[in-house]
Amino acid sequence: MNENNNYNNMIEENTTENNNRSDTVKKRINELRIFMSEKNIDVYYIPTDDFHGSEFVSEYFKAREYMSGFTGSAGTLIITKDSAGLFTDGRYFLQAEKELENTDIVLYRMGNEGVPSIVEFLDANMENGMVLAFDGRCVTAGFAISVKKYFEEKGKDISLKGDVDLVSYIWKDRPALPDSKPYVLDEKYCGESLSEKIDRVRKEMKNKNAKSFILTSLDDIAWLLNIRGDDIKCSPLVLSNMLITEDKAVFYCGSDKKPDEKTQNIYDYLHSNKIQIKGYFEIYDDIKKIGNTLPVIADLDKVNFRLYSEILNTVNQCYDTLTDKKIRDGFISYHYAIIDIINPTTNFKAVKNSIEIENEKNAHIKDAVAYVRFLYWFKKKCDKKSITEQDIAKKLLEERKKMDGFISESFEPIVAYKEHGAIVHYSFDEYSNAHLDEKSFVLIDTGGHYLEGTTDITRTLSCGELSSEEKINYTLVLKGNLALGSAVFLEGITGAGLDILARRPLWEKSLDYKHGTGHGVGYLLNVHEGPNSIRYRLGEGKNVSAVMKPGMITSNEPGLYITGKYGIRIENMIVCKEKLKNDFGRFLEFETLTMVPYELDAIEEELLDSTEKRFINEYHSKVYKTLKSFLNEEEQIFLSEITRTI
Repeated sequence: MNENNNYNNMIEENTTENNNRSDTVKKRINELRIFMSEKNIDVYYIPTDDFHGSEFVSEYFKAREYMSGFTGSAGTLIITKDSAGLFTDGRYFLQAEKELENTDIVLYRMGNEGVPSIVEFLDANMENGMVLAFDGRCVTAGFAISVKKYFEEKGKDISLKGDVDLVSYIWKDRPALPDSKPYVLDEKYCGESLSEKIDRVRKEMKNKNAKSFILTSLDDIAWLLNIRGDDIKCSPLVLSNMLITEDKAVFYCGSDKKPDEKTQNIYDYLHSNKIQIKGYFEIYDDIKKIGNTLPVIADLDKVNFRLYSEILNTVNQCYDTLTDKKIRDGFISYHYAIIDIINPTTNFKAVKNSIEIENEKNAHIKDAVAYVRFLYWFKKKCDKKSITEQDIAKKLLEERKKMDGFISESFEPIVAYKEHGAIVHYSFDEYSNAHLDEKSFVLIDTGGHYLEGTTDITRTLSCGELSSEEKINYTLVLKGNLALGSAVFLEGITGAGLDILARRPLWEKSLDYKHGTGHGVGYLLNVHEGPNSIRYRLGEGKNVSAVMKPGMITSNEPGLYITGKYGIRIENMIVCKEKLKNDFGRFLEFETLTMVPYELDAIEEELLDSTEKRFINEYHSKVYKTLKSFLNEEEQIFLSEITRTI
């Protein structure tokens, strides 16, 4: 009776909380519309991005979350005079549906049939002469250019106003910009000096006939300078920009004091490497002075609209000496003045050097030791009915913290029991935090940052009794993971050419998952990085699917999500390497870095062929031999049980 009363009280509190959230969201949107009216703005656009197009952002930049109540890490809020829409992808459909309830914000499930794209939504809500406004520091130049081009092709004349931060008028207690102190990552971890990397960049600039390079993506800057920071939770980065010319390199970070409190730890290091330090926002003024260092490399999918506008103003001032050709209203781009390519640093850092790869292997061993100790607790020590999703996340973090060189989690943990697992990027809170039971699955997607690298692992664990359907579907996902992880392929193939290997077992049963099969992983950087990825869609323009190269580390994570019941995902990190060369070409393969057993109790063995069983047994044998010396006697016995031969 007491348990029922507690449950009812929790539901009542949850309902009250949701109602309060929706009322707060409605109030904020109404306030924003008042400012829109005062400034003659017809549509206001709020992305998830910070000033650098980062995937994860610090608290200061969570304007979309503040205005909508939707807490997912990807989404766009668009507010008109009488409506509001939230666009997000398949990872967040269920989460967004729940969090947007009663807010009057319409959820647009991106990619679903009949759902308009963002530009189609704008087209349907804008007429000639209307104004689309946004904080141009949080919108990429590439997006703004594509919107302008779309409307021109439609014959509509709209204005883009990129200097309006309306959310700051409403968000009175907005957090301050983060101020962590960056630190130097020793060469024994990164394997290449700052000066060597700068030389590589300048060589590429010369190859592209560029005299300068604007670099604004935070992971690229951290990689280039061999520094790390803590300005974004779970991402060891520091808010900064860079401007590199043929004979000068400027790092924009902190204030204009020299050295200031933020950069004092790296001041001597950067100056000894001939890197000048200026204040974070000084780049906006310095861009106005680059007329004599054009052409400039600027990845317009990374550079924000405000910086791009300053580049254009500079180009305009130099117009007579540069070219006599203009391209469309106010979007003047000169094919030799602005070189829009993927940042050279992005391609460089995607291919890990031998030292980084060896370190990454060690990081994954440490991570696996922590994970196996967690599994021992989960399978042998705890009462499933007495623990929650949050308890699992805490226990995993507790074990990782015991490992030398551990820095932080590499992303917010996803621990999802039963039906929560069907929400691809589910995040527990005080109300949703589910107690486990001795049945079905718990999906656990977590990772860590170590000095030796970054890990990202998903395991779907049996909590006890499994249905036949659950075991069959787990095995189908596992078959896809094995097929991709054991692939051998000719040099030159892209991730789009490999994706079918992971999806085929599911597609044969008319099943699928609405996320990519693999993403690049940084070295003590972003847990998601390009250009390498594995997904069946090719991408567009310069961001078309990248060729797989030796040294690239990518995730291998097929999944399956049954709404209202459970979710399954199995994720390993794999590194591309050369297998052999012969008369037919250069053949490549993957080596699995992750060293954590699969869930043998969830496998329907009859669905596996002899080759798949051999792959599992060889992998588990390697896991056992690699980890056993780090474990005590009881843990070793446990590990031998969960890596038993099938």
